Amino acid sequence: MKKIVLLSLIFILLVLQLKAHPPWGIAVDKNKNIYFADIFHNGRGTVWKLTNEGKLIALFKDFHSHNVSLDKDGNLYTAHGEGNHRLVKVSANGKNTETLINEPNDTKFYGGNTTVSPNGNIYFGTRKYIWKYQKKGNPIKFNPHKLEWNQTVFVDEEENIYVPDKAVGGGSVFKLTTDGKAEKIAENLISKLDRPADKHNDVLLGIGKDKNGFIYIGETAGRRIIKISKDGKAETFYTSEENYLPTGITFFEDEAYILEFSNNFVNNAGPQVVKIDKNGKKTTIFNYSKYKEPVANKLSVSTNSQNEFTLNWMYFLIIPALLLLVAFSWKRYRKN
Repeated sequence: MKKIVLLSLIFILLVLQLKAHPPWGIAVDKNKNIYFADIFHNGRGTVWKLTNEGKLIALFKDFHSHNVSLDKDGNLYTAHGEGNHRLVKVSANGKNTETLINEPNDTKFYGGNTTVSPNGNIYFGTRKYIWKYQKKGNPIKFNPHKLEWNQTVFVDEEENIYVPDKAVGGGSVFKLTTDGKAEKIAENLISKLDRPADKHNDVLLGIGKDKNGFIYIGETAGRRIIKISKDGKAETFYTSEENYLPTGITFFEDEAYILEFSNNFVNNAGPQVVKIDKNGKKTTIFNYSKYKEPVANKLSVSTNSQNEFTLNWMYFLIIPALLLLVAFSWKRYRKN
């Protein structure tokens, strides 16, 4: 009976852990509207638009997205990463929404780790490689470099791809190029704390690149954004306040925009957006918990289908059943 109780509790924790990884996507358009992903509100998640006037708009609800991307024309891309994996495009003027991909086979397209380049090319990470999506036929490997544990993919204007690998060199970042080369640009990035390492949550997440070519990445164990110079030197660029951790970063007009969530995934505080100006001044420009205005709904895209099995069913059916099993098993164990 002890084994049943222990295994049941472990499974429950693992299922809850599936929802614990925070998103990292944040982007700013030419009008200083901010877009960011959030998996903790409105069912399986929300893609938000924070206008330059401070109005919060839910672009997509019940939409499990980790990332958002803007192309050079200002069109927004974001992917749903559960069941049917979907990539949607919102026109720069916000008037048109198009589903570009609706794929039940995650080996052909995986929405949980997707980005779109400024030129409109679609890339995703899965099965230890970075893939380029092909509209007709199977995806092709972007680069032959094999990754051990990757959760994020970032592409720049030159179609270079930067990816973290938390299982290599104490947490590393690699630069992958179109000619098949792979360069480790930094390592030993994951902070070692005075506690056992949490292999699921001590991770490297969202990546950004400034106009000078420096690479930035969110590191959750140290609650910081790391800045990586061209010669591989890594230093702390920003540290979140005690109750938050930074998961993503982007740049616009010499200013950094940082996406943060609570460092306690159970209470899901946040998201919040912090801006750092060119003089280094830090300003919290948005906090979901403190937002007073009613949230507007701009677009509506349903990700449900009759054949789509999602984690919601786990939460509402499987977990209560397991809790009953644990209670029943414990009761029998006490009797014996």
